[in-house]
Amino acid sequence: MLYNTSILKKGIDATFHKAYGAMQTQAYLAALGSLFLTAPSTGASEDYAWLGDVPGVREWIGDKALKGLKDYDYSIKNKDWYDGFAIDRNELEDEKIAGIMPRVKMLAQTVAKWPSELILDLIVNGTTNKAYDGNAFFANRDDNDNLLAGSGVTAALIKTDITKARTAMMKYTSDQDRVMGLLMDTILCPPELEETFLEVCTSVAGEDTARPAARWIKNIIVAPELSDTNDWYGFAAGSPLKPFIFQDRKGVSTVIDETQVKRNRKIDYSAEMRGNAGYGFYQMAVKVVNE
Repeated sequence: MLYNTSILKKGIDATFHKAYGAMQTQAYLAALGSLFLTAPSTGASEDYAWLGDVPGVREWIGDKALKGLKDYDYSIKNKDWYDGFAIDRNELEDEKIAGIMPRVKMLAQTVAKWPSELILDLIVNGTTNKAYDGNAFFANRDDNDNLLAGSGVTAALIKTDITKARTAMMKYTSDQDRVMGLLMDTILCPPELEETFLEVCTSVAGEDTARPAARWIKNIIVAPELSDTNDWYGFAAGSPLKPFIFQDRKGVSTVIDETQVKRNRKIDYSAEMRGNAGYGFYQMAVKVVNE
């Protein structure tokens, strides 16, 4: 069988984009997507000094007193990313297209998870990576301490710690010293704590007063990437601003490359992206650490 590269790419792309679109509707990715703001990018990097300026309403007496930005230097540099696989020319000559399409679907699923994987990496490294204020994202700040000591991992203790974390977040202040009134509505936990959080945060008929967390927590996200099996995270995901930023410089595009086919019979099919992720408002996040 002779193959035409442009026709081959068109057929593969159709399968790729269908699988990619299906992934966008998954509840897991939608829940993770609620944690980050997607910010378009037009250059090599973008500056986010504005993160220190959260609006707050004041009584208007005399001239408006609008505070300027604090002297923050926080930017996110775009990077190039890719994933793909090689197709052996013999697969095409032997009409083994059916064996190619599952790999195309897996590639689409992997690429669709890319923004969320960037965010999860930021979370995992949040006690060392810096936020816009120059401190670690999760840190014991004098104000707005969002690195909290947990009481334990039994249902009763987690129930107590959810209340403690939610109360702390509600009292966090902006850089203008105004209480932000943030409401923790999302939990991120390792698989080892999934059952316990479901027990604490799932509504049961007639037991709402015994399970207030069932009214507060809208999403429980379980992430196997979390290696600290006793620690968990809480987020305020209901605001237009978010705890994290996904910077989108160039969306997903597919490429087919047959420059090596005469040497090794390989035709490369790949997806390319350009962008990065960084920290948004640390006040919208807490990490609860259990020894």
